[in-house]
Amino acid sequence: MSESDDSHKRGAVESSQRNGTDEGPQRDALATDSQHRHSIDDGIESGIKKHRLFVALSASIIAILLLLYLSWVTLLEGYSIVIGPEDAHPHATVERVSGVGFVTGTTVYTLGGSLEIEASAPLYYSQRVTLTKQSPPRIDILLEPLPAQLTARSQPALANSEWYIDGEHVHTGSLAELELAEGIYELGFSHPFFHNATTVIEAPKGAQLEHVFALEPVQGRLDITSTPSGASVVIDGMDVGVTPLRLDRVGGEYDVVVRAEGYEPIVDTLSVREQRPIEQRNYQLELLKATLVANVNPSDGVLLVNNQPVSNPARVNANENLRVRYEKAGYQSQERNITLAPDSRETVQFRLEPEMGSVRITANKTAQVWINGQQQGTTPLTLTLQALPQQIEFRREHYRTQRIGVTPSARTTRQVHAELLEEFDARRAENQPLYANTIGIRLLPVQPSAFTMGSPMTETGRLRNEIQRPVSFTRNFWVSEKQVTEGQFARYRGAGDTSSNLPVTNVSWLDAARFTNWLSEQEGLIPFYVIQNDRLVGIRKESRGYRLPTEAEWEFIAKHYRRAARTTYVWGNQSNLREGQANFADESLRGEQTFVLANYKDEHKGLAPVGSYAADRNGFYDLDGNAREWVHDSYGLVPATAPQMADAETDYLGPESGRGHVVKGASYLTGQAHLLRASVRYQGTEPAEDIGFRIARYHD
Repeated sequence: MSESDDSHKRGAVESSQRNGTDEGPQRDALATDSQHRHSIDDGIESGIKKHRLFVALSASIIAILLLLYLSWVTLLEGYSIVIGPEDAHPHATVERVSGVGFVTGTTVYTLGGSLEIEASAPLYYSQRVTLTKQSPPRIDILLEPLPAQLTARSQPALANSEWYIDGEHVHTGSLAELELAEGIYELGFSHPFFHNATTVIEAPKGAQLEHVFALEPVQGRLDITSTPSGASVVIDGMDVGVTPLRLDRVGGEYDVVVRAEGYEPIVDTLSVREQRPIEQRNYQLELLKATLVANVNPSDGVLLVNNQPVSNPARVNANENLRVRYEKAGYQSQERNITLAPDSRETVQFRLEPEMGSVRITANKTAQVWINGQQQGTTPLTLTLQALPQQIEFRREHYRTQRIGVTPSARTTRQVHAELLEEFDARRAENQPLYANTIGIRLLPVQPSAFTMGSPMTETGRLRNEIQRPVSFTRNFWVSEKQVTEGQFARYRGAGDTSSNLPVTNVSWLDAARFTNWLSEQEGLIPFYVIQNDRLVGIRKESRGYRLPTEAEWEFIAKHYRRAARTTYVWGNQSNLREGQANFADESLRGEQTFVLANYKDEHKGLAPVGSYAADRNGFYDLDGNAREWVHDSYGLVPATAPQMADAETDYLGPESGRGHVVKGASYLTGQAHLLRASVRYQGTEPAEDIGFRIARYHD
């Protein structure tokens, strides 16, 4: 209905109403018709809208599918799979194992990711291949054929059968199960009691094959004779006749027993085999034996019959003179002569007495003698010992224990001699390092010569206690090139800084002596000092153990060693100091103590690490400064008793007693030039902050 018609109707209704006419029914009919027309119009309009929506949605889906197809076509990659060998190709198949893609025949498609496929064909092993973006469009896969499965057996079945393929041994047993690659083979069989057999096997790939060898036993015989003849023969428990005897037998093993009255039976095993079908035996029967039983003491010896060892009890020849002997090491052997009746049993008694021998035991040093854990005395010693292997042990304090084996004999006196070595020498013979070296102590050898210690009356700055004394030496010695450090002393005490390289000070003379004894013990040397209850009670003059240098030794290396003539100072005769000569009281201590060396500088206000200054011409460090040093000698003012050098005191160790001990050298606290002289000596009774020590020992 058009809009003009609608307007016309509304005008007519209004006009009618205005005219007061009764048009109700007509008006209702018109209203109903109008509503019906509106409903139809709305339905048509709704259908149009739905149709338009369906068309739009369909177009969108088609567009999306088209887009997906175009994307798939763009990304899709194809691979041609060629499967060999040729006879596998017609029946080969390709399957997808993992990854995104699909397979059509022998063509594989993927969206570019990794794809694993499996190629297979009847009678061939399948093979898996992974395709990636780097894979070529054509993939060649060569399948391996399945082997043939061969089961081979023999008739009869024999456990120790040997099987061969083309002459090569492949199996032992009654049944052989073999895998054979496609081809033609020679199957072989062998057994010692049957004839060898071979056959040709054609092995197609993947086939199940079976072969049975029908075996033919070896045909042979047994030829049995005996001395004496006429002996009965039993084979596998059956009596088969008397010797001489010839029996036909097939391949196999046969248990044989040969018996004759009055003779020992013979038991043997004979075999008829492929390599030797005829087995021959000529048995020499022995007269029936007797049984010999030896009742012995001690046990575990050796029983001999006619000089041949036998078991106990023993089967021995009857009606024969037998020489029976029993012997054991360390005992006197015994012998009997007996004759036994056939098939008799007799017992003989043997009671051996120990064999004793004399041993003479000596050593280069008096030593304790120990045997089997028991001390027997001291060398020289003669002992009577049982004639058994004896281990003789020689023991002496500070010497390497020596063990020597000997077997005494009643026929002669054995001589045993030991050359004992001090533990120190034994370690050197074994090329073991010096313990002193391992903790950083280096000793220099000194070959001394006679000189006069002390200072002459004319020496400038001389002190009254510098008494002159002629001395001479009979023994060379070693002296440490540097003073003992705090770190080295800490190893002895078991506490402290073992890395410190400062000279150890504030130690008593007795502690210094204890250190040398400890070091001797580490080296296996006899300690030089005898210390008991915190007191020095003696020395061992012949010891090569570590000790403190004597005053004479100290002065010799300070003033004479490696010099053309005696010097006043360690560095020479010039009193002027070069800068950094040694560690003395320099200008850095001015104002802190009374005396300092004017205008002298040495870079160390206190103690310096050992070796901080150049070695003196004699090769030693810090003899002239850093720390003063304890020496061996007791302090005394005993005048020399020998005015002539010919009467010099030999290997002088100082007075036997005194108040305190001698201290030599200068230190970082020495600030007076005349106290730098090598002849200066101090009386030391207590530890001091500037007193340390170095060590020495005799060379031999």
